[in-house]
Amino acid sequence: MMSAAIAKIGVLVALMSVAACSSTSAGEPAADRTAGSSTPSAMETPGGFAPVGPGVPIEAGRQFVFATTQSGGRMMLTVGADGVLTVTDHLEDQALFVTTPVRAGGDEYLMQTAKMLEGGEPWCLAVHSPGGTQPLELKTAACDTGKQDQIFTFPKTSAGKGIVIEVDGRYLLTQDKGEQVVVQEGGKTSFTVRDQGKSTLPRLGD
Repeated sequence: MMSAAIAKIGVLVALMSVAACSSTSAGEPAADRTAGSSTPSAMETPGGFAPVGPGVPIEAGRQFVFATTQSGGRMMLTVGADGVLTVTDHLEDQALFVTTPVRAGGDEYLMQTAKMLEGGEPWCLAVHSPGGTQPLELKTAACDTGKQDQIFTFPKTSAGKGIVIEVDGRYLLTQDKGEQVVVQEGGKTSFTVRDQGKSTLPRLGD
């Protein structure tokens, strides 16, 4: 009887060893597959970014947001506390603009502030020189259709994946990791346009 008991113990030990080896060999390939796998979309698109295009068409009577395509539409043009155009990642009143045609049916526009009013009148963006060797920038000014440095066009990029903002033969360009907006002849930033509803501004000339 002692021999039979020893034999049973030996069989039990052998079975437990086989089970342990099987568990290890089954787990190792699974770990290898996990380490070697990747999701192409996660590798190609940074988190929080989304493909964007030129957005909605520019037209009169609408409020627009102009966001950089490079940021996936997250960084938007806005008017800073000093009246100078900058960028933000928060949708705010200062980031809303109305494109008002200089002439009915034309493709030249004023860029007016949709919500920033002075005496009931909007401001317009205009080319501004801060002086010295500083690059040109855009700053709010009293609207004047007779000033070329307030007249904007919005052509599409050559690839058609965004629009550029042109004023007086120069283009908007974001610098310093997108935190500064300058106006210059060479280099340009691509934007996408988002509609934020009907404008409440009076028509030009009213």
